[in-house]
Amino acid sequence: MAVKVQLFGKFTITDGRKSINEETLHSKKLTRMLAYIIVNRDSVLSHQRLIEVFWEDDTRRPEGALKNLMYRLRTIMKELGDEQYICTFQGAYQWNPEIPVETDYERFEALAEKVHGSRRDGETKRLCEEAIACYQGNISVRIAEEPWILSKTIWYQSLYMDIVKTLCAIYKEEEKWNLLEQLCNQALAVEAYDEEIHCRMLESLRGQKKYKLAAAHYERAAKLFYNNMGIRLSGRIREIYQSLLRESGGSTSSIAALVEETREHEDPKGAYLCEYSVFRQIYRVEARRVTRLGIAVYLLMLTVQPKSGGFAEESGETMLGKAVDALEKVICASLRAGDVISRYSPTQFIIILPTCSYESGTGVAERIRKNFRKSAEKYRCDIAYELAELSAVDVNRH
Repeated sequence: MAVKVQLFGKFTITDGRKSINEETLHSKKLTRMLAYIIVNRDSVLSHQRLIEVFWEDDTRRPEGALKNLMYRLRTIMKELGDEQYICTFQGAYQWNPEIPVETDYERFEALAEKVHGSRRDGETKRLCEEAIACYQGNISVRIAEEPWILSKTIWYQSLYMDIVKTLCAIYKEEEKWNLLEQLCNQALAVEAYDEEIHCRMLESLRGQKKYKLAAAHYERAAKLFYNNMGIRLSGRIREIYQSLLRESGGSTSSIAALVEETREHEDPKGAYLCEYSVFRQIYRVEARRVTRLGIAVYLLMLTVQPKSGGFAEESGETMLGKAVDALEKVICASLRAGDVISRYSPTQFIIILPTCSYESGTGVAERIRKNFRKSAEKYRCDIAYELAELSAVDVNRH
């Protein structure tokens, strides 16, 4: 009877009756050793090779550690049965070649090859769905970052995303919007930074007329890319979003329904935090009001900067990110409900301060700086700010 092995999601090995998994194995090293032996089951693995893979940087004597680990592994494997799963040779080990093994990753490889060799028809769709069902997530985190499998981990994820995109195109052609939404959700759990999948997600929600969900998804995606990668979404996804907004307003309705749909259902507190493309539109409206009414509106930019001496190298990026998150909370709590704020870059925020003088704008900036220093002193950061009137050319730096 063949032993079945799952590497995707969580590492599991079963004979159909009993199974061993990461929890059973307890130790990360035991899990990695068993996975390594199975992946390389066609090879006789010398002690030296195993020591180089698993104890390369270990200063203690690795020979004894290897023998102890193999003893523990054999003891745990007895839970599957009395077969000798791992054979011992002079100075080497090998998976017993008489015990056949079926693995999810090899089945996935075979299905992926068939997908790429197929024509765009019903067979392609079936193969894509089978391959995606086989891929239960990236290779187990207990194994995935090991140097001996890291390249395969990246390759499998790339294969998976290619197959997902092929199936997305098929679902879109068939207008199976619900299936497309489910597929995109599954894919984004594997790779959250693929813009094409975010585009497909918006298309699936638009196809189901889930306009509010689509807008919320766009906002989350924009924040994810800004906060974690320091980049803005591309023109393509913005175009889909804009067309979605146009469609959502295309049907007739009463003004009461419009008010109910657009109003905030909780009392607004603090500044209005929005995605940059929304901020830009609000900015343009305010700039026109300034010209027409002659009122004073100021633009405030806040930049998080490390204090003198900087960070320790290993913690700088993390500390700066936490400081920026803390500043966002401080800004929202420190401003009025009519003020508008957006993340402009990974370390910068921009704020529109309507009906505001230069002096009061400076006071707002200093108040935010003071509140930030109180609440985020541990991050060893400070705030620099720039203040400009919307109609003015000169910018005052502090």
